[in-house]
Amino acid sequence: MRCKYCFYHSIAANRQTESYGIMSLETLEIIVKKALEFSDQFCTIAFQGGEPTLTGLNFFRRLVELQIKHNIKNVKINNAIQTNG
Repeated sequence: MRCKYCFYHSIAANRQTESYGIMSLETLEIIVKKALEFSDQFCTIAFQGGEPTLTGLNFFRRLVELQIKHNIKNVKINNAIQTNG
């Protein structure tokens, strides 16, 4: 979206790699699995920075599928998203 008021807008322009694009589903699974391995009672996964809603609804559907798959300790999972969209 490249909103001019977003603090990432000016920061990204000064990076060697301005954007790495959308997280791959393989990376998402690794993150979910590791987060749940280290969780005892609660696990919060939050998305912010750039515009997370641009990943599309299927990305977040897959997130929930992976949380169900890897939640072997039956911890409470909280999902959060920060958006200006």
